[in-house]
Amino acid sequence: MQLGVYPFEACVKVDDTIPGVEEGLNAGMWTIGLAKTGNEIGLNEKEINDLAPDTLQTQLDAAYLRMHQCGAHYVVDGIWDVPVILDDIQNRLARGERP
Repeated sequence: MQLGVYPFEACVKVDDTIPGVEEGLNAGMWTIGLAKTGNEIGLNEKEINDLAPDTLQTQLDAAYLRMHQCGAHYVVDGIWDVPVILDDIQNRLARGERP
């Protein structure tokens, strides 16, 4: 509000925490949760790469589930996945959809 950005439905909150996603939802924004590279898994890149594939997948599945359960509109592995989501959100807005 202090930035004068309006309407909030045209804004996107990208966050790696459940409370951060909830902030975006409460503000009426589209939300994108970051599952792999954020707090939900809580590991750095080397630690993630050192995990056994099945262990990583179990942790990813749990992170995706938690973020979807809190209401995130989208959940992706990391920030590199966000541009295509922004395009999808733009298309949804053009069709009249709102978060």
